[in-house]
Amino acid sequence: MTSKRYRTVVLATIVAMAFVLVVSACGGGGGSGTTAPTPTGKHFANFRIAYDQGIDYLDPALSYTVQGSSIMWNVYLPLIGYKHLNGPAGATLVPYLAKAMPTVTNGGKTYTIYMRSGLKYSDGTPVKASDFKGSLERDFKVNSPGVGFYGGIVGADTCATTPATCDLTGITADDTSGKIVINLTAPQGDFEYILAMPFSSVIPGNAPAKDQSTHPLPANGPYMIQSYNPNHEVIIVRNPNFHASDFAGNVPEGNPDKMTITIYGDPSIALTKTLSGAEDYDAQQPPPDRLSQLQGEHADQLKVYTPANTFYFFMNNRVAPFDDVNVRKAVNYAINRRAMVRIQGGLASPTENIFPPTYPEYAKTNYYPYNLKKAKGLVRDAGVQGMNVTVYASDNETRRAPEMGQYMVQVLNSLGFNAKLTLINAEVYWTTVGAAANNVQIGFADWFQDYPHPLDWIDTLLNGTRITPTHNNNYANFDVTSVNNGIAQLKQQPTLTPSVIRGWSTLANTIMKQYAPWAPYLNVQYVDTFSSDMDLSCYVNHVNYQFDFATICKK
Repeated sequence: MTSKRYRTVVLATIVAMAFVLVVSACGGGGGSGTTAPTPTGKHFANFRIAYDQGIDYLDPALSYTVQGSSIMWNVYLPLIGYKHLNGPAGATLVPYLAKAMPTVTNGGKTYTIYMRSGLKYSDGTPVKASDFKGSLERDFKVNSPGVGFYGGIVGADTCATTPATCDLTGITADDTSGKIVINLTAPQGDFEYILAMPFSSVIPGNAPAKDQSTHPLPANGPYMIQSYNPNHEVIIVRNPNFHASDFAGNVPEGNPDKMTITIYGDPSIALTKTLSGAEDYDAQQPPPDRLSQLQGEHADQLKVYTPANTFYFFMNNRVAPFDDVNVRKAVNYAINRRAMVRIQGGLASPTENIFPPTYPEYAKTNYYPYNLKKAKGLVRDAGVQGMNVTVYASDNETRRAPEMGQYMVQVLNSLGFNAKLTLINAEVYWTTVGAAANNVQIGFADWFQDYPHPLDWIDTLLNGTRITPTHNNNYANFDVTSVNNGIAQLKQQPTLTPSVIRGWSTLANTIMKQYAPWAPYLNVQYVDTFSSDMDLSCYVNHVNYQFDFATICKK
């Protein structure tokens, strides 16, 4: 998912790297591979969170940001989900609303699931099996950015063309028995992970087919959203109808009785308030010029982690000048990825790969070493010098997006283009660049995994058959038949065997070497900062949702 899920301050890389080493030595980070038991009997009144402006929606059908999903993970539950644990163990799928994991038959095309009985939403209405079918159909009706994940369900093709009357005929649900049957058109190796996505969250069947962010839907998780004032505040409280004993220990009841999320536009203010104790947790990244202070004075209040992520610039393959593959390659040669590490404040590693190094499919390449002379030659030969180019970037300082956008403007101007930067508000950035009508030429993007499978990268971001006129995740509009066919073949493999892993690795590297639809540049590290009142022995950093608000403790 995009963190779409951080002021130009260039801190010496050696300082930032020293910071990482010292903090990591203090036991920071969910990336260590360790697990932590869910704490019990550690309730406290209010967990105060300093948040950034990256929330796009608080409607499970529409949100496609880490900021949104991290909140809703403990509010709206799907049939199956993930263990609330650090490290690789957090990638384990377990039953949530379902009694057990799906039974898969018919050569991998039929999934049978039974919903737990007796569950209620926060408003007291029963949770029904038919709500699952209605929730996925609502995704189509509200033009969810997640509908592409469900394209393999029988009837999804009709829903895609006539969403207002969507009927996923491949899903049957019996409210009496709780039985749900899902029929696919072909085997799909990542389908259980898709069932665990926020887009698969079960909500009441009568939920309006429009954005409900500011009119929160009834919850079935341990918490419910009491109110949301965009760009200002989110209030989350306990769901009175949730009982952890109903979920066999797979969904924790949570420790905070309430969470007060205050949205700050300035990362420095958020950090200051957290260190002073006015807030308990800073969800924003600290300004680079304050990293040394954090290392020296607050090391025991920090956790450093590396989520599965790739930061990149997409280039629209349908729009000049980036409809020419040699121009796209020129951009890859022209960016100095090590300089971009410095812009990021040193908490990153350079990359030109699609997959992050946390994936077994990752195979480091060096197709595009920094070579400005070669890049200029490619642009000159393409005959596009002097062309106007607009670089799009989010105004999200947390991701250093404005600085990276300005850097790309400088790169393009050095290649002979007439480039300018357009900054878009973070709340609408992804819908802006994902709308075909806007014809965005080139723009900032980042991707954090929805689930730990290569399909979440190649299929979601680079499959030409999944390009949509709005809410499009294939921002490059990359559409190559041989690649699409390769994805389709690998998608049917139920297990990530060594040969399948090699297939994904080869496909990803072929995309970058032959077609260069992106200019990937960094894999980024992050810092979670807490007030001195918080007990970090309870800290859980999840592989998908990052810091788990529900399991934190207070001293």
